Amino acid sequence: MAPTELVVGEVAEPEPGDGDVVLTVELAGLGGSEVLALRDPGARTLPLIMGHGVVGRTPEGRRVAVNPLSGCGDCARCTAGVPQRCAGWRMLGVHHDGGLAERVAVARQALVEIPDGLAWEQAVFIEPFANAVRAWERSGATGGDAVGVIGAGGLGLGCVAAARQAGAELIDCFEPSDERALAAKGLGATGRGPVRGRRYDVVFDSVGSAATRALAIEHTRPGGHIVLLGFADTVAGFDPVAFIRAEHRLTGSFVFDDAQFRTAIGLAGRTDPAWVRVFGLDAAAAALEGFSRGDHSIVKAAVRPADPPNTWSARSERVVGTDARTPS
Repeated sequence: MAPTELVVGEVAEPEPGDGDVVLTVELAGLGGSEVLALRDPGARTLPLIMGHGVVGRTPEGRRVAVNPLSGCGDCARCTAGVPQRCAGWRMLGVHHDGGLAERVAVARQALVEIPDGLAWEQAVFIEPFANAVRAWERSGATGGDAVGVIGAGGLGLGCVAAARQAGAELIDCFEPSDERALAAKGLGATGRGPVRGRRYDVVFDSVGSAATRALAIEHTRPGGHIVLLGFADTVAGFDPVAFIRAEHRLTGSFVFDDAQFRTAIGLAGRTDPAWVRVFGLDAAAAALEGFSRGDHSIVKAAVRPADPPNTWSARSERVVGTDARTPS
């Protein structure tokens, strides 16, 4: 796969299909999946406008978040409420143009109203926190369990928030960045791991590198549960013999259902808007490239497409998109 580059440009105004709404984007989150797309577009067909964690306004002025996941709607998995298991699952900003643009066409049924009291900078946490809500539910953990969370980006902070909401009293967050560790503390983390010799009933790996998966195994008690929801690396990274002997349980968790997305709205209200660094379109590429080099001093990054000021006309809009390039 060729490497990719990010470009800022103009495209035609989005054309809504039947049942679609053209949303004016207020903020679109930047996360690990966008960083990974710089190395490997994966399921993305280039060129593409990325951005799946989108909040904005409808033509009527309603404040909404966009549930970016959809399935075919007809298969047994969709009717069971798990469209992420549908063979035809699709994601905004992955399979079709997303929210790193001034406007985006989305299905009306994907819109979820957000409270007036929720700042845009808080609302941008809804999508990653929805992933965390699902991960917590799939873990089967209870408030009495000792919890370890690897990483304090959007996914990891959501895991901390979900654990605290469930009443967990010991929540260690493994995070080297002081800024992110402080945010985790603000959401209920009781310690900063890894604590030498300490093992947890359940460990959530929100990063998904070979090193963090090995760390999760190392710090899970025998018979304990590891939940993987980050996918920074395709290499497993852990010793299967040690895993078997410890009788660990391993669960994958991918995106969310409608109810979990709505639950995440309440958790997002516990975040601090000051944790979000907002970029204009022109700075988004540099921000993502900084993250890809390992700069995690920013707790959460988001793009405000109207900042710097709009240059769109009735026929075009400014966007950040990905394209393939030939290696030099």
